[in-house]
Amino acid sequence: MRKNKLKLFLLMAVCIAVTTACGLEKIKTKKTKDMDFTVVAENEMPTEIQQIVEERKEKEFKVAYSDAQYTYIIIGYGKQKFEGYSIKVKEMYETENAIYVKTEFEGPKEYSANETDTYPYIVIKIEYSDKNVIFSE
Repeated sequence: MRKNKLKLFLLMAVCIAVTTACGLEKIKTKKTKDMDFTVVAENEMPTEIQQIVEERKEKEFKVAYSDAQYTYIIIGYGKQKFEGYSIKVKEMYETENAIYVKTEFEGPKEYSANETDTYPYIVIKIEYSDKNVIFSE
């Protein structure tokens, strides 16, 4: 009985190792082209994107979401105590099997005496892609 359990365990371990190893793909980092993108205004965001932002806005987050036409890359910087933050897309390019995006988060040029909770984020829209999105620092 004990040998049967051991055989079953080893068989399961081999199956898991084989199936997971087949699913791994090396992410290639060599740029093939720069990406065209649009920064989406708040009043133009689809409902699904608005929900993602609303659910996650308290903390920093990075999400990629696709519908039938577009892929949306959403980056939020969490709750801040002042207004005036800006987010810039520093770099966005495609490789053979991934999309790389790098943003820059800048503080307000002037801090006011009034504290106001804000939730800075950016929504980037590109043509639909099933490639992995890599958020680089």
